Amino acid sequence: MLSFFITVPIIATLTLYMIVLKIRRSSRMAVHKAVSWSTIFYILSVFILIQYLFNVSITGFVLIFMIIVLTIIIIYQWKTNVDIKIKKAFKILWKICFLLFFILYISFTIIGLIMEIV
Repeated sequence: MLSFFITVPIIATLTLYMIVLKIRRSSRMAVHKAVSWSTIFYILSVFILIQYLFNVSITGFVLIFMIIVLTIIIIYQWKTNVDIKIKKAFKILWKICFLLFFILYISFTIIGLIMEIV
């Protein structure tokens, strides 16, 4: 089941959304929880797609990118607020990662399909 969700993370997101929606009855909370919990599936899926398509490992680059983005978020908090909220910074980072890796997943899936057809 876990490997299926890594292979097709969109189904994991939809499944998590439906489960949380049934439990909480709030579509807004269901979206937030589904996005939060399925981000790791998108990250792993993009790693696997890039490894398969280009035979390259990008783990180090992604970790450095995430540290840089987290640093920017913390500096922004420091400049705009009196106190820094690390938990909030990590939540923002996680949401940015979801958006980025969701777009990358869709892009690399399309690229992979085109490469297999051609």
